[in-house]
Amino acid sequence: MKKIKYLFFILAISSCNQYLGKIEPDYIPKNDVIEIFSNYKDDDNNYSEVDFDDIIFPKLSNSSLNINNIEIDKIININKNSVIDFTNDKIILANDKSLHLIDYNNQDNFEFDLNLDKDENALHIFQYDNIIYILTNKSRILFLESQKVTEAAKFDFFTNTIPILFNNKLIIFSVFGEIYEINLDNYSIEKKDNFNPNPGITMKANIYEDNTNLYYLFNTGTLLTFNKNNSDYYINYILEDLNILTSLGIFRELLDAPFSYNENLYFIDRSGKISVFNPTTSEIFWEINLNSTILYYLFSSNGHLAILTLDKILILSENGKVINSYVHNNESPQLIFSANNSINLISEEGIHTININNKTEDHFYKNKFAINLEIYFQNQNIYLKDDKSLFKLSE
Repeated sequence: MKKIKYLFFILAISSCNQYLGKIEPDYIPKNDVIEIFSNYKDDDNNYSEVDFDDIIFPKLSNSSLNINNIEIDKIININKNSVIDFTNDKIILANDKSLHLIDYNNQDNFEFDLNLDKDENALHIFQYDNIIYILTNKSRILFLESQKVTEAAKFDFFTNTIPILFNNKLIIFSVFGEIYEINLDNYSIEKKDNFNPNPGITMKANIYEDNTNLYYLFNTGTLLTFNKNNSDYYINYILEDLNILTSLGIFRELLDAPFSYNENLYFIDRSGKISVFNPTTSEIFWEINLNSTILYYLFSSNGHLAILTLDKILILSENGKVINSYVHNNESPQLIFSANNSINLISEEGIHTININNKTEDHFYKNKFAINLEIYFQNQNIYLKDDKSLFKLSE
């Protein structure tokens, strides 16, 4: 098997004339995996207590939340194409053809017409130089000024993924694999490069970084790498290297962009595969196949990885060992978040507060949620957005 992987590796290198990194003449990829953890077994009962006070990934997590008794309030009805952002004191929501500014405290709702075309919708809201901008799927940039939404620039390509805001530059990706850079000071545009998208599902993913790179997930099967110092795109075969070296099978449906911890990248595949891979040494620190669909994850500063599957919450240590678990028995789990050292599981029926160490469900807050749930943290408030409504969680 190693000979076959080595042959594939040589073929891949020979076909790529822009491979980054030095390859020694006698280099052979090593599949340095902790084999004992390569497959999860349900009868693993070596459980220990875990602490989830300090969640660092996903990026939108907040470690200072202190909510004991949750109240769920619906703020506004929305649709599945709505997008959201936050200022210090307001919620910014593009809903249908309108832009809403909703005050945190008194819930005042100021509404502005976006003047969108029939087949145009807001794709992303961002802020630069204290100005609120809206990017549409037709690569049109709008901004809010003097109680009016004005067009700043209009370009001639379609986009359906979240852009990268890098200093005063906005990096946008066309649906055909073109990379454009827009200068937000003068709205000039430059085509930077092209890439070949792999098959995959378009999704809203985080943008993570390590010491040198930014990692961007164009779709579940296409990972792009950018230089974090100058935002230049370059061909980098990190995912391809992982797929050559892994013993778990191909990673083709990533749940999120890989995040960095202790110089390793964490790759999480929806199919249940997790691999912790060092992109510099091309070595796998550990990997595991949970043999169950992964829906969501949390990662703490002490290296604990919480995984939500269709029927369990699993806690993995920094070394990849399953150290705790909880069977949740919910038919429609969507995501988890941490508060007061408890794991809160959100399903279509409501919010379940779980003490994973005691194996108990301490509270259940009933509320109907639709699909495609997203979570946002702002100050001491938590916001949930599904395809129909925006909710606020508070004490």
